[in-house]
Amino acid sequence: MRIPPCNRGGKDADGYVMGGILKRRWLEKACNIVPSVLIVCFDWSEDLLLSAPEKTQAVSHLQHAQRQARDREIRVLVFAVVHQDTADLEIACAPLRQQFEGTAGGPIICAKGMAGLHGSAQKLERLVFQNAVSFYADEEKRQKRIWKPPPPHASPKAYALMQVRAQFKVAFLCEFRRDARSALLSYIKAYEMLMAATGDTADLPEQLALCCCISLRMYQRYLHSLDMKAAVHHCRVQAMNLRHRGEGPHGEYAWLKWHWLALNHKCFAELLENVAQQMPKLVNAADLWQLPGFHYQRAATYAARLRSWAHGAAVSGKLRAASGLGGDLVPGPFLGQLDRLERPEEAEDPALEVALRAARAVAADP
Repeated sequence: MRIPPCNRGGKDADGYVMGGILKRRWLEKACNIVPSVLIVCFDWSEDLLLSAPEKTQAVSHLQHAQRQARDREIRVLVFAVVHQDTADLEIACAPLRQQFEGTAGGPIICAKGMAGLHGSAQKLERLVFQNAVSFYADEEKRQKRIWKPPPPHASPKAYALMQVRAQFKVAFLCEFRRDARSALLSYIKAYEMLMAATGDTADLPEQLALCCCISLRMYQRYLHSLDMKAAVHHCRVQAMNLRHRGEGPHGEYAWLKWHWLALNHKCFAELLENVAQQMPKLVNAADLWQLPGFHYQRAATYAARLRSWAHGAAVSGKLRAASGLGGDLVPGPFLGQLDRLERPEEAEDPALEVALRAARAVAADP
């Protein structure tokens, strides 16, 4: 396997530019590509005695795994299954132990044949969990230290966005550690920072998309903790904040409000449905905001408002036409941002051009 190298330190350089808050690539790597623990396995169950070339190959394989893990400080564990008639496990695993423990590695887990797998597997599972928690805890500490204090080249806007990024990442890493309370605290901080951001600080589509993403995680954490009141309270706060968002100087962002309001209520309704099915006593029928039907109705209302806006924009001609300059649209690297122009230098205002194209697309197919 190949673990992609990390690109740390770039954000401290003088020419660093904050192009957005959270890269899609970071989420992809955190969830699917970069492991917290790398397990190197050796199956020697068929051979009672290993030849010298086999020992050399095993050490080389372990060294390769350690090089892959070193850059990101990934934890490495070694699991070896030796022949069931092996008399001394220490001697059998000596080449690995010398390489592994000599480079600050942990203990080597050995099993005697297939019969010894069960007990060793339980020990391995425990070590994997402990090392994974340790890895994510260290990552959280690293994220919390970023730009504290801020470097001289960091503008107030860049510093504000960097703190939102750090809090979101910390919350996400806390979820990996199954620390719901710490995750919620960091999500709340990131949400409040985003809501306090002005149009000059954060891109509006990116701001709303991230707020909705954070809100969804908060709903799930609150409901998983059986805190219905907190989940409903945040849903009210989120709906109020969405209703008071701006529309852009040319009305290019008017559709975002209705789109996210409808999606917010629809997602919350689906979560409430699951709660009502699994734990009906948790739902207070006297509170409309705890009833899935209420939120489905709200979602339908806002979807109708979106269609009404689309019809009005198409008929009245109030929505300014896009110039068509800049080439095709390509996906942006940051979560929540609209697409980017293929050749932005051709457009007078690339951001407005993209926004107008997006609004026109929604007006044509709401």
